[in-house]
Amino acid sequence: MQTPSVSFITPSYSLDLHRCELLCESMDRFVTGYDMHFIVVGDEDIELFSHLKSANRKVVASSELLPRLWPVGKWRGRRYWWSPQIGLPVYGWHLQQLRKFAMTAAQDSDRVMFADSDCVFCRPTDMKVLAGGENTPHFHTKGDINSSRPNHVKWWRNAHRILGLDVPDLPGDDYIGPMIVWDRKTVISVLSRIETACGRSWWAGLARQRDFSEYLTYGTAVAADSDLAGRHELTEINNCLTYWGGPQLDRKGLISFMKEMQPHHYAITIQSHTATPLETIREVAFADTAAQGLSEAL
Repeated sequence: MQTPSVSFITPSYSLDLHRCELLCESMDRFVTGYDMHFIVVGDEDIELFSHLKSANRKVVASSELLPRLWPVGKWRGRRYWWSPQIGLPVYGWHLQQLRKFAMTAAQDSDRVMFADSDCVFCRPTDMKVLAGGENTPHFHTKGDINSSRPNHVKWWRNAHRILGLDVPDLPGDDYIGPMIVWDRKTVISVLSRIETACGRSWWAGLARQRDFSEYLTYGTAVAADSDLAGRHELTEINNCLTYWGGPQLDRKGLISFMKEMQPHHYAITIQSHTATPLETIREVAFADTAAQGLSEAL
């Protein structure tokens, strides 16, 4: 069997530019075995990101993938976009999810891995090994969606509805995480199923829900279809160590955090709202000892 090809997709925007630059720097330093890295941004940000283009990196405008949506200003600090096909406006988080689906379907690799702008690779990573096996690695945490997580419950229920599936009782399996891998042919099947179930274009069907998760929609579709499930291999291994929230990390704090890295961790994600300085992240993540598992020398 020929090794499946893998590409990366990163949806981004202006406020994450410098984080995206660090992600690209880390990929150029540590990551091999992939075809292309696609950075997908709104048309308004295309020039801002253009310097990141390279032989294996493209910056793609949203208008190349999705119909036009018009900006309609800000509310509570968020920018909103609107189209007659979607009813109420959507904001940037929605658009990034739609762009993930659209970019996966539009590119040619067999599989894609998503790397958010605040992801930083810090160990040698061969994508042919990590995501190029016979079946697509399908991250999930069994029974992790329950009444204590109301947002996840909404996303999970809407995933079933948009796919035309009956909504089962809780708890539900979760498929959300960093460095998620998707199969391109599966995505095309998922988008077709959405259009059949909702009677309109897939992107408008999702946007009209407003409360949706791209990863839960994909994961729910795979779980409900034996043919799609046969292309995947369930795994609870998360390849990225993530700092979701808490105080700003200084060098000592980041080193302490990275000591939690296990052999299956190839990258870290330090959420932007922690305000941890990018130079601190670069210094620690790119230290020689980081690639060797953060030896006690640090």
